[in-house]
Amino acid sequence: MTVTSAQRQEKYRNRFLIEQNGPNPFRKKTTIKINLPYRTKISVIITNAYGKVVDKMISSIQNAGTYDLEFRAEELPQGTYFCHVVADNFCESKEMELAK
Repeated sequence: MTVTSAQRQEKYRNRFLIEQNGPNPFRKKTTIKINLPYRTKISVIITNAYGKVVDKMISSIQNAGTYDLEFRAEELPQGTYFCHVVADNFCESKEMELAK
């Protein structure tokens, strides 16, 4: 996991948000952008189409802000993956396509 940005952005300031990864479909790596409106415990987990966890990107308390998370999938087979974000009373998932 690489957190490349922890800068607050006005348009996302008051809500939880997970944006669709980019690029999608992706090869070796992709970026997932999330926003936290306040300091909270957050889990960001990547699963395959069968629900098996392939990466636990974050499972800790994080400060408010917008984060760009880089997911690397060099060792994974092509297919459908899901990014699950759970924080406080927020839970959302996004579908991601890995192309080889």
